[in-house]
Amino acid sequence: MKDKIKQLKQIISNRGKALAILIGNQKGGVGKTANTTLIAYTLAQYGFKVLVADLDPQSNATKILALTKSQNSDEVYIINKTMMRGVQDQDLTDLPINIMPNLDLLPSNTDFKNFGRYLYINAGSDRYKEDHMLAPLFEPLKKQYDILMVDTPPFNTEIDNNAPVFCDYVIISLQTEEDSFVGANVYVQTLLEQKKKYDLPIEIVGILPMLNDKWNSVDKKILEDACDSFGKENIFQTIIPRMDRIKRFPINGITDRDKFDKKVLNKYKEVTNELIQRLIEFEV
Repeated sequence: MKDKIKQLKQIISNRGKALAILIGNQKGGVGKTANTTLIAYTLAQYGFKVLVADLDPQSNATKILALTKSQNSDEVYIINKTMMRGVQDQDLTDLPINIMPNLDLLPSNTDFKNFGRYLYINAGSDRYKEDHMLAPLFEPLKKQYDILMVDTPPFNTEIDNNAPVFCDYVIISLQTEEDSFVGANVYVQTLLEQKKKYDLPIEIVGILPMLNDKWNSVDKKILEDACDSFGKENIFQTIIPRMDRIKRFPINGITDRDKFDKKVLNKYKEVTNELIQRLIEFEV
């Protein structure tokens, strides 16, 4: 795996800016934030310089990573500026907070729910301007990092239309339940419409099934339907099973203290290894 990591780092170095990866699904509660933060955590441990951009007003990624920072530092810190203020100032470069070596956070808060209103006031009826409001703000940040991981909320048209404009790849987070499968299909169709509308280079790097119970007939059926709908080659071979410890990370932050932590982190190493391989195949 070391050779693959080295190869991807060289690809990113040659590009001169970060690879931006969006975690998506139209439905909420399907593991988008867990996937965003744990893949980012693993990439940072591999030596990539990673920025997590929390575009969700619920700010769950911000909370998880802030708690992770607290687990690794006695420093008391205050978030003075969040995404919405950065958008209003038209400058995100002073927002990143260091969480641990190689991992920074672009924090969000409940005020980001006003993003749609901000677009309405500042873009008017200009749909292009509305959908491209965030893209120029992320360009300076891309030059400072290797990988940008973007966490998005469910059912938010304005953010769903803006995020693909500045991202290179999408991972579809697929909980093996019917609502999540429907949400994934809707999200893919919306993404393809946005890609066609603005001739975007964004690609779906893979569908990541999670919270899967391999003995459950419903889970099996959803996974089969996903393979039929999206193509088996587009489904991650690594599947995230139901692991209670994942539910603890939003309460305590990401930790690596016992066998239960390590079980989760080792599974996300498998996911991240596969992601690196998929990224290389797209980039070469």
